[in-house]
Amino acid sequence: MIIDYSRIPARHDAINLCLEQWGRWIIDRPRFEVHPMFRLYQSKARQWELPELVVHGNPHNHLEIERAICALPASHRTAIRWAYAYPWVPVNRVRRELGLTKEGLGHMLNDARDMLINRLKTRLAEFEQRAI
Repeated sequence: MIIDYSRIPARHDAINLCLEQWGRWIIDRPRFEVHPMFRLYQSKARQWELPELVVHGNPHNHLEIERAICALPASHRTAIRWAYAYPWVPVNRVRRELGLTKEGLGHMLNDARDMLINRLKTRLAEFEQRAI
């Protein structure tokens, strides 16, 4: 049986949107080291296109979501961080670390989202109000 971890129940639409924005804000991409000789190099090539500035929302909202995630039990916190902040980590490694089956990890993700909804109930109501 194939489990689709990206399938989100309708009741989690608002928290899923908040968590996706939080994941883009908190993401820690691997950094590539530059040789010290080229560290301060500035290209003289002409830039044809203006750089696109991306704003991922209000940092205060993301900090509040981070505090709520830190208050979750360790296994639920690990599942949420894997699903939204570190999706490149193999699912089998997360399952092995948590000691869960495929279905168990799906249930844990849904339970963690429910816990976050309960903790952030007033903030989600404000977010949905602004989205409309």
